[in-house]
Amino acid sequence: MDRSSPNGFRVSIAVVSLLLGVLSSFFAWAAYWSVLDWRGSQWGMSDARAQLVLTASADAGHGDGKNLEATRDLARYLSDHGISLLEGSVGDGWPAIVFQSSGSSVGWADALPRGCRDMDSRIACVIESSFSAGQWREHGDAPLLPQGFSVGGVVRVPGANVGGNLQYVLPLGAVPLFPGSVYVNTSDPQRLREISDLFARCGMDVTRPQAQSLWSSLAGDSFVGITLLFLVLALVCACVCVTTMETARKADLHVRRLFGATRRQVWTGRVRGAVVPIVTGVLAGTMLSAVLITVVSGRTGLGPAVAFAAAFTVGTILTVLVTGLAEWFGIRSNDEVER
Repeated sequence: MDRSSPNGFRVSIAVVSLLLGVLSSFFAWAAYWSVLDWRGSQWGMSDARAQLVLTASADAGHGDGKNLEATRDLARYLSDHGISLLEGSVGDGWPAIVFQSSGSSVGWADALPRGCRDMDSRIACVIESSFSAGQWREHGDAPLLPQGFSVGGVVRVPGANVGGNLQYVLPLGAVPLFPGSVYVNTSDPQRLREISDLFARCGMDVTRPQAQSLWSSLAGDSFVGITLLFLVLALVCACVCVTTMETARKADLHVRRLFGATRRQVWTGRVRGAVVPIVTGVLAGTMLSAVLITVVSGRTGLGPAVAFAAAFTVGTILTVLVTGLAEWFGIRSNDEVER
């Protein structure tokens, strides 16, 4: 088909948009999964501000009874100040995540049954895909639970992977505090000092490692970097391709200029005529890549829907911008040739 004809130009734009839709989808999905992995490292706390690491203090001389009392004091302090906390066990201690949730910072914790959120109820929820969840479903017991606790349900915790050591979740204050990695949704120095003092009363030494930001996580993700590189290269190639197609329409531009059309008017008409092929092409490319990624990765549910919408939006915006830029270069080049 002659690319200088209007229909040929639209088909060519649709093909270019389809390819950009595929590549922008790969980039959007890579970024989406990187964000999930980053959030998973904080077990789903949406507004984590500080990370702390707890280790058993060599100077701790009191037993579990005093540790439990101090842990409950910590839970009450956090509740009174509207601070959320998540701690996952590392090394010694119960294979658990303990939580204190205020507001909506820990969505999965706020959705637990009331008994699983009460430190006095002696009810725990096992983590989806953990060994304890399988044992509870198949045999009706969970041997790794603390003595005297029963199972109140199953919960899916971001970042708690299959085969991991984390088995169940408990409200802060249900058991004595143990060594682990802690996230809190405050960075206020005074609050962190007071929290650290309470940790010390629980028999824990506190250190504060350098937390990884979302941007540094994205920058360090090789999959995000590779897909971004291919997308940038594809955008450059698309710009050159559309510019070349515009130079092939020199005769049409000449006629329009003879009838008094300005360069801006011609450019606006060209871009307006490319919008429908762009949307169609990007949508087709996004759907194609979504099917391929879902089949290969096995990931289903809301995540792919969110990634699909992001890929389509990003792909459409980038393709329109590249097309508009290439059209302007092509029209300007034709004008200079006419002179």
